[in-house]
Amino acid sequence: MRGIVAGVPELLRDLDHDTRNVLLPLARVWTTPATGDIRAKDAAADWAVGRMPPEQGAVLAHARDVHLGAAEESWAGCGVRPCAEFLVAAIEGQRG
Repeated sequence: MRGIVAGVPELLRDLDHDTRNVLLPLARVWTTPATGDIRAKDAAADWAVGRMPPEQGAVLAHARDVHLGAAEESWAGCGVRPCAEFLVAAIEGQRG
């Protein structure tokens, strides 16, 4: 788990260029220690969305939908950074 969490700063470097492939792994990193299960990206997002403020949850839900081919990849005005910051804070909260 430490290795996964240690990779978070490097992952965040790609937030502006590969948004969904940053947000979805962040959801997985949060979900794994919280549930004890390793989930697919879409399942991790499903779990996380219900535990996030609506604004940030909507961004993660969009990332999930893009991943599943149910939405077009468009991030303008979505509040991507606050979503990522929420996920990182949740991950850090798991570390105790």
